[in-house]
Amino acid sequence: MGSRVRRSHVWGALAAAAIAVATLPGTASAASTGAWVTGIGGKCLDVRGGNTANGTPVQIYSCNSTASQWWTATDKPDMTGVTLSALGKCLDVSAGGTANGTPVQLWDCNGSEAQRWVRYLGDVVINPQSGKCLDVPGSSTQDGTQLQIYTCNYTPAQTWNFRQPNSPLDAR
Repeated sequence: MGSRVRRSHVWGALAAAAIAVATLPGTASAASTGAWVTGIGGKCLDVRGGNTANGTPVQIYSCNSTASQWWTATDKPDMTGVTLSALGKCLDVSAGGTANGTPVQLWDCNGSEAQRWVRYLGDVVINPQSGKCLDVPGSSTQDGTQLQIYTCNYTPAQTWNFRQPNSPLDAR
């Protein structure tokens, strides 16, 4: 029964997203609007080494306010969710995977469902194609831990906070 309850939460998230997509900061008309995204242990969502090559791992890392940690949400009116981009490339589920443990990477923005994200219940970020959440494996707080998608369980490993400019992170 617990599995059915969790699954209903995910489908509820997708339905809510279809009704109100504007839950992440930024829109296509305000591409300069972005945020630093923090997760477990106060670590930032980060592009490894500031590398812009396709397949570069997206990880958690100590916040340092670099471009590797600045994420912009872009909405397309005809699609559910938004794309999240940094350094001109999109947050992407590797090979469009849907299995638990599929890594998340940086990739050329292509409008695929592997690059769509919906924020639900405040701070959980779901990939609608897989129905899985953006997740830090093993709830690690170690710098360099590559992110993955995983069945939504609403733990701190799946909680993401979007901080706008002029936040306490600006001082770092």
